[in-house]
Amino acid sequence: MSSYTVKYFFLILCFVFLGAKATYAQNKGDQVYEFNFFEVTYPEAIQKITDQCGVNFIYSDDNIPLVKKITFQRKQAKLSDILNLMFDGRFLGYRIEGNDIVISVHRIPLDSPEGRRLTKYPINGVVREKGTKETIIGATVIVEDLNIGTVTNFDGFYSLSVPIGSYRIKVKSLGFFEYDTLVKVEQAVKLNVQLNIMETKLREVLVISRNSEIYEGILQLSNITNVTPEATKELPMILGEGDVIKSLQLMPGFKSANEGSSELSVRGGGTDQNLFLIDNVPIYNATHSLGFYSIFNTNSLKNVTTYKSGIPAQYGGRGSSVIDVHLREGNNQKFNVSGGIGTISANATIEGPIKKDKASFIISGRRPYTDLFQLNSENGVNTIVFYDLSAKVKYQINSKNTITTSGYFSRDKLSFQDVSASEWGNNTANITWNSLLSPKTYSNMTLWYTHYSVSNIINTVPETSYITSYTLDDIGLKYNLEHYFTPYVTFKTGLESIYHLYNQGDIAPYAPESIVTPTDAQDISAIESAAYFDIEWNIDEKVKLGIGGRYSRFDNIRNRRQYIYELTPFTSTGTLNTVVDTVFYSGFNIDNSYHNFSPRASMSVAITPKHSLRIAYDRMAQYAQELSLSSLPNNAGVWIPSNKLIKPLINDQYSIGYLSKLKDGVFDFSFDAYYKDSKDILEFHPNGRYLVTDQIENDVVGGIGKSYGFETLFRKRKGKFTGSMAYTYSFSFMKVDEINDGNWYPTNQDQRHVFNILGSFQLSPQIQFSAVWNYASGRPYTAPEGKYIKDGYVVPIYGERNAARLPSTHHLDISLTFYRKMSRKKQNESSFNFSIYNVYARKNTYSYIFRSSKSNPEQLETVKVYLFSILPSFSYNFKF
Repeated sequence: MSSYTVKYFFLILCFVFLGAKATYAQNKGDQVYEFNFFEVTYPEAIQKITDQCGVNFIYSDDNIPLVKKITFQRKQAKLSDILNLMFDGRFLGYRIEGNDIVISVHRIPLDSPEGRRLTKYPINGVVREKGTKETIIGATVIVEDLNIGTVTNFDGFYSLSVPIGSYRIKVKSLGFFEYDTLVKVEQAVKLNVQLNIMETKLREVLVISRNSEIYEGILQLSNITNVTPEATKELPMILGEGDVIKSLQLMPGFKSANEGSSELSVRGGGTDQNLFLIDNVPIYNATHSLGFYSIFNTNSLKNVTTYKSGIPAQYGGRGSSVIDVHLREGNNQKFNVSGGIGTISANATIEGPIKKDKASFIISGRRPYTDLFQLNSENGVNTIVFYDLSAKVKYQINSKNTITTSGYFSRDKLSFQDVSASEWGNNTANITWNSLLSPKTYSNMTLWYTHYSVSNIINTVPETSYITSYTLDDIGLKYNLEHYFTPYVTFKTGLESIYHLYNQGDIAPYAPESIVTPTDAQDISAIESAAYFDIEWNIDEKVKLGIGGRYSRFDNIRNRRQYIYELTPFTSTGTLNTVVDTVFYSGFNIDNSYHNFSPRASMSVAITPKHSLRIAYDRMAQYAQELSLSSLPNNAGVWIPSNKLIKPLINDQYSIGYLSKLKDGVFDFSFDAYYKDSKDILEFHPNGRYLVTDQIENDVVGGIGKSYGFETLFRKRKGKFTGSMAYTYSFSFMKVDEINDGNWYPTNQDQRHVFNILGSFQLSPQIQFSAVWNYASGRPYTAPEGKYIKDGYVVPIYGERNAARLPSTHHLDISLTFYRKMSRKKQNESSFNFSIYNVYARKNTYSYIFRSSKSNPEQLETVKVYLFSILPSFSYNFKF
């Protein structure tokens, strides 16, 4: 067959195929069906035609009418008849290609009826509590007719865009009655909502929020946990103080750093890898009194939101998690006083209007009314004292602009006889300007300052006693912009810059006979800057996508003194590097810079209306790390910034999760698995000096780490009996060339099993009983493997790092809470909580001390240290 014949034959085939296709398309439109459509929406009609006629529609969601409904009831009608009715060619047309029906868009004037129908107008506003007029975070706003919704941001603001029409709007939030109204939209609509608080006590202690309500509330991008501050007062307490962080530790993945401690380890990360924010201001130490309490006074808190994965790009500077705390704004309608008295401390809060409906204030403070453990002895006294004070003022300039200023101050003093003493504290201040730039665009700008300080006295041996101090100061500016493009797409972006000043401390002799040489390490300055964006896109009712990125830069400002080391770069020699020269500089210059781009991505897919999967990837960069000076008491850690020889910590986390809601939300179940890679984790050199010096890079080493595990949570959320079971199974390892011969070893956070059971039973409207049982497998520690005798005393020789394990810990805690209305109008209320910590008096091991035996100084003995046996406590809280 010639090539000409082949080409001719192929051409004939093409014409035959096209003709057949055209005939088939024509015949498809002429096929007759029975249609019974009554008041159905376009999406419903498209789905019905697809199922009934065996065709596929090709179209864009943005072009399909959402409000218009169709009635078409015929027993014998062509497919083209109903298509001509739906897509009449004025705005939407159609063509049939085989089994595909392609919907086309025709241009029309915006002032025509079809143009007005297509044009979308924003509905926006602020959701507040009706009584106090405080804004509500995370309230759900749903347009029922369109099956779309959103949640309010941290300032209570929301925005949705809808076509012209009338819609039923529902607003819901945990602990409030639902708001339901009909809104007619012909132009931009301002809809401010006030929710009435429920009279009955809310029994849910921990709440997963920020879910999309579009598909039965299961599309959740981030692994978010919200703690309700009020409910912490119903849980078993230590020494009569409710604590939101201890409540958080009942959730999987959040581990207590030590027995009874409010310090957090999240997914294998160190306690320094958690970003604590108070009204957008970073906090460097979030604990009181050896970690028994966090610094967050429950009465002053509005909302506590935490992220473990799917972390928005607006957060940076830490490696593992975010704990975002917002303080209450105060009642701008009337004056209120509330407070409480616990076993060792008392707290009080006063709030009220400065100008009604315009400005409000709130002041909250807490302090022990007796110095705990202040026991006289021949060597001195033991003292644990703390206080915290927060204040906030909010002024609404107009309907579009608000100014808020707040401050937080805390101080702790801890002393053990005349042997050691520590003092530390946080001071913060900020001013925030919130502005509604357009019906779809919201912004806030925060200027803030934070100060953290630590001082320590070590007087174990007077001849070597010393006092040391350390401070850290930050000044920051952050600008954040939120734009609501459509009901399905939200875009956030912003800029942030922080000036860090690290005062690396000074050392001075303490006792007159001390031979310690005074030293004063030079200050270290750095500038940390970032630009970020987040896009949240509801692709459809079953798929939600989040994409973000954070570009950060860390610039070291050149030190006045710089040291030249013998080995550059450092090598694993087992001994400290030798300084061979010192160079002095003057002026302001950038000495070293680090850049990092941290992508964030997450996706949630609804398998069914009650079950969903989520996956997430997070990269986090941390430019300063905290190392604990092990020869000093707790809370004596020092923050060490990156420089030429100390690289920033980089964490890459991959996670996948499953979420299920059962029996109309009465039960829910979640399962999450994760894997985390870490680079350049800091540790002290085995021969390092556990004191801050100008040559800190010579005393620390960097390593790599890996953490992985899975977390499960089952909860009953409604009814007289509520509760949860949380289990975490995890591993955390690191490897440093200079430690354990470069082999992998478990980190201090490595803890295989953590199991928490919470049960809460409402005995009556006024009486609530709660119980918590906790089990945790033992933490690693470094045990001695030998000894030698010096001056008649035994000195332990320690083996491999973290090669031994402490015993497992477990305890049962119970509480009984009584509620009472103090007036007929039910405006005043009080509660009394009685708790027992560690009901069966188990002496859980906190640590071991290895020392010479008193009976035989040349014999090494192991002493078990535990903090609590059985510990009853009470608290009384009031509000009027």
